[in-house]
Amino acid sequence: MPDRLKAILEKIKEWWLKFTTKQKTLLISITAVVILALVILAVVMTKPTMVQLITCEDATQASSVKDLLDGNSIDYEVSSDGMTFSVNAKNQADANILLGSNSIPTNGFTIDDALSGSISTTEADKSKRYQVFLEDKFAKELENMDLIKSADVNLNIPEDDGTLVTRNQESYASVKLELNGEMSEDQAASLARYIATEIGNSSTDNITIIDSNSNLLFAGGEESTAIGTASTQLSYQTKKETQVKKAVTDVIKGTDLYDTIDVGLNLKLNFDQVTTNEKNYSAQGDRDEGLITHEDRYQSDSTGGTSGTPGTDSNGDGTTYVLPDGSTSESSITDDSIDRALDEKNTQTIGSVGDIEYDQSSISVTVARYVTYNEDTLKADGTLDNMTFDEFVTQNNNRVKGTVDQDLYTMVSNATGIPTSNISIVSYDIPMFEYSKGSGRGFQDYLQIILAVLIFALLGYVVFRSTRKEKETEIEPELSVESLLETTKQAEQEDLEDIGYNEKSEIRVLIEKFVDENPEAVASLLRNWLNEEWE
Repeated sequence: MPDRLKAILEKIKEWWLKFTTKQKTLLISITAVVILALVILAVVMTKPTMVQLITCEDATQASSVKDLLDGNSIDYEVSSDGMTFSVNAKNQADANILLGSNSIPTNGFTIDDALSGSISTTEADKSKRYQVFLEDKFAKELENMDLIKSADVNLNIPEDDGTLVTRNQESYASVKLELNGEMSEDQAASLARYIATEIGNSSTDNITIIDSNSNLLFAGGEESTAIGTASTQLSYQTKKETQVKKAVTDVIKGTDLYDTIDVGLNLKLNFDQVTTNEKNYSAQGDRDEGLITHEDRYQSDSTGGTSGTPGTDSNGDGTTYVLPDGSTSESSITDDSIDRALDEKNTQTIGSVGDIEYDQSSISVTVARYVTYNEDTLKADGTLDNMTFDEFVTQNNNRVKGTVDQDLYTMVSNATGIPTSNISIVSYDIPMFEYSKGSGRGFQDYLQIILAVLIFALLGYVVFRSTRKEKETEIEPELSVESLLETTKQAEQEDLEDIGYNEKSEIRVLIEKFVDENPEAVASLLRNWLNEEWE
């Protein structure tokens, strides 16, 4: 690898040395310009396109917008006065929905756009154009969400004829969504709040959202109802049953005693909303009676009867006995009227909707545990001394009802709130049988091992053959002019026979053949000789 790299560097060096200094300078300049252009193009292409999101009315709203964008990791830019926020065009829909769901209207279709048009454009036409624009705008923003594949928005905006009645009327919105997955009730409520804010509604009462399968996602109404955003009592009960079943399953699974758990539930919910008014009176502080706010008192005393001087002075002539005193009577009348002030406490209790009536609810649980019987183990402990394993399977093939610890009833009751008297748990032991595997390896196992060995052996042979050096074939050197002349010289020294003019020896024939086949080489050789002799 280093030699190959070195060879590549050498080739690059040779290629570079072919150019003159002027060519090198020109090549470097062109390369630098191209790189700079690519960098500028990359910066321009990757620079986010910022669009204006909202111009806040005051610093309080600006602070709220900043906290929302920061909390949801949406990049933004702020103007020098801190009141105008701009976001990446790719995040505009998410930012609009975020602010709309928090009752903060974003910059959208302005009044200038709504009023633009020719002289022949009427107010009714402008209102329709504004409505169509809003429908398209909402649909596009919803489609930018990952969960929504497509959206269709229809608005019904009351015509403003200048009267107070029409001004107080709220718009209606119906939304149909084609989803890529499942949308939760909270997500649907957030979308409804966003749409209501954008069209100027004070509540989500007039907003309806469905999916392409005609499932109702949001049915209108505030999100803070007593039973959440569940559109029907049935869906709410289903949610509650799912929660209770999960609690039971988790508790039993935590014991690690059973392999399967099936929960049946009869959950009684009370959807009646009861309002109770209670009025209590009490005296102030430690007093036994309230403070007196008004008091009337009337009293009358009187005395009645015969009156005279005691003794005989008042008797007539001839009267010799003493008359007793006359009887008198006294009376006293008292009439009191007192008004007292007491502390009054009025209590109004509104019962929640959808509460579980635990005393009327019940749970049925079926649990099962797999009991495994291994043939080798049974042979080892002597169970199969008097029978075969097949006979053992026949005798023990039925599931057996087991006993359930009382603590399990208590655990389920504590997890759900349902009394133990309303809880039923049935346990079964289900037999599982494992036949002996012998040595654990069959013919197929050995066949796989043999095939694996053959494959590795073949791979080893291929690698060995590819790494072995082949013998280099010796190439006979070509016969050059110098060697021919040297041979001729040696032949003359060995007193070979003279070569006559008309006679052609084998060496002469070879020389003539070489001259005919390589005239350029012979000419070059002669020039070299002449140059050497001249020098």
